[in-house]
Amino acid sequence: MKTGHYLTRTLSVAVLALILVPAITTSSLRADDHFLTIGGGYLPSGNQASLERNVLYFQRILEDRYEEEIPHTIFFADGNQPGKDLQVMDRDSVPEPNRLMAEFFGSRQNLGVSYRDHQVPGVKESTRPEKLKEWFKENGKKLQSGDRLFIYVTSHGNGSSDREKPHNTTIATWGRSSLSVKEMCESLDKINKDVEVVVVMVQCHAGGFAHLIFNNGNPEDGLSPQRRIGFFATVHDRAAAGCTPDIHEENYAEYSSYFLAALSGTDRLGQSVESADYNEDGQVSFDEAHAYVMLTADTIDFPLKTSDAYLDQYSKFGEGESELLANDIAFDEVLALANDTERCVLEGLSKQLDLDGNDRLVDAYDVLHPKKDKDKDKRRGRQPPPERERLRIKIREDVRRRWPELANVLNPLPIELLTSRSQEFVEAITKHKDYERYCELKAEAASSLNDAEKKVKFDRFLRVADHIILRENLLRMADIERVNELNAIVDAEQSFL
Repeated sequence: MKTGHYLTRTLSVAVLALILVPAITTSSLRADDHFLTIGGGYLPSGNQASLERNVLYFQRILEDRYEEEIPHTIFFADGNQPGKDLQVMDRDSVPEPNRLMAEFFGSRQNLGVSYRDHQVPGVKESTRPEKLKEWFKENGKKLQSGDRLFIYVTSHGNGSSDREKPHNTTIATWGRSSLSVKEMCESLDKINKDVEVVVVMVQCHAGGFAHLIFNNGNPEDGLSPQRRIGFFATVHDRAAAGCTPDIHEENYAEYSSYFLAALSGTDRLGQSVESADYNEDGQVSFDEAHAYVMLTADTIDFPLKTSDAYLDQYSKFGEGESELLANDIAFDEVLALANDTERCVLEGLSKQLDLDGNDRLVDAYDVLHPKKDKDKDKRRGRQPPPERERLRIKIREDVRRRWPELANVLNPLPIELLTSRSQEFVEAITKHKDYERYCELKAEAASSLNDAEKKVKFDRFLRVADHIILRENLLRMADIERVNELNAIVDAEQSFL
C-alpha cells in the first residue's frame, strides 16, 4: 500500500461545474414498475426451501408497498410441473433418540430432509434459459420508455468457465442448465433502452453480473445505453451465504434477508428492524439497503454494487508523486469524502472491528494480510479440537463403553435403543455429567462469528473506503464523460421501490 496526500485540484471551475452537476434522475419520468423474479435451484436436491421462502417474502413486501396490483412475473425451479421439486428440512420433527444418535454416533447431514412440491403462487414457468429468454423477447419489448424493470434472482450460481472472462459467471437454472452474464445482456438488449433496470442477485458468484452495465458484459465495449444498476450478495469469485432446506426462517442469514428487511422496515418474521435511512430523508434507497447489509449481516457475503464495478474498471489509486490518492490515506480524509451512508457504514464497522485512529485502512489490511511468522508456524503443529468437540467425543465414548454395539448403528442393539429402549438411550446422553456444558458450548458456537465471517467485515470496510477514494480519483482524472456516467449510476442506485 502506498501513502497518498490531498493535492490541489487543477481542474477549471467550468470543468468542475460540468462534472459535479447531478445526473438527471429517471424517477420523475418513470411510468410503471415491473418485477421479474428468477428463483429456485437446478434439481430437487439443489432447490432448497429458503429459495422458495425468499420469493414468498419478496411477494409480501411488494403487496405491502404497492396499493394496486403490479406486474410481477415469476420463474421458479420446475415451474408448474407436479412432483417433489423442493428440498425441505425440519430437524425438530425428527424424534429425539434419532437426533442424538445422529449427533453422537452418525452424521447430522440431511437429518430431517424430505421433498415436496414448491408452494410459490403465480409461477409462470420453469427457470430454463429458453423460457427466460422467451420472456424477454415477447414481454420485455412491451415495456415503455420511463418504465423500470426490477429483477430479483434467488438461486444458485457458478463461476465463469472461461479464464479469459472471469466475470462471465452464471445463474444455475432448472435441469442443470445455466444463464450467463453475456446471455443476460443479450436479453436486456431486447428491451427499450429507455427502460431502467434494477437487479438484486443473491447467488454465489453473483458479482459477475455487475458487468451488466457494460455492452455484452464487457468493459471494453463501453457502458450500455440502457440504465442498469444492481446489488449483489458477493463478488464474481466468491461463494455467497447460503441456501438451506431449513424451514425455520429465523435461521436464515443471507443477502436478501437483510436487503429486503431494510427496504421494508420489517424482517421475515414481521418484526421491525433498525432504520437504514442513513441520510434521514424519510425513505430507504436501494443503496442504503445495500449499506445495511454491509454493516449488519454476519455472513461470509462480500457485497458489491454496480458503481463499485464501474470504479474498479475506470478509476485507480495513486502511486508516488501522483495527484491521485493512494489506498492507505488517513481515515479522517476518507470520512471527509464520504456521504452520509458511507460514513455510517465506516464508523459502524470500525466499532464492530475495534478499529480506531487514522491508520484504520492499514490496520484492516494487515488483519487480512498478516505477516507470516515462520518460527510460530513451526511451533504451531496440529491444533487440538475445541472443547465442544472434545466433550462430544467423551460423551460418545462413555456411552459406547456401556453399549459397544454402537460401533455400528445398524447392529440390532442400536435399533432397539432407537425404538423400544429409546428412553434409556436418551437418558444415557442427556444425563451425562458433561452434556449440559456441551450444550452451552454448542449454543455459543452457533451465535458467534467464525473466522471467515469475521474477516469479511474487514473486507467490507476496505471496500467502502477504497471506492470512496476511487470516486475522488475519478474526479481528479478530469474525465467528464466517465464522471457523468458514474453520477448517473449512483443516482439510480439511490432510487426507491
